[in-house]
Amino acid sequence: ELAVAIVEAVESDPVDLIETVAERVAAIVLGFGAHSTRVEVHKPSAPITVRFDDVSVVIERSRP
Repeated sequence: ELAVAIVEAVESDPVDLIETVAERVAAIVLGFGAHSTRVEVHKPSAPITVRFDDVSVVIERSRP
């Protein structure tokens, strides 16, 4: 169920920023009852003008 919810959220409203994707995924995970989560999103083909192998973001979120 969790994986399905994440895929639906990511595919239903595409965004440019991987930070936004990470925040959405974290919110879904916490909504499923987790106390905390660490989400890492990679974008290996990001539209950046310098040479790179991978661009990623890591966020950690927890319930108050």
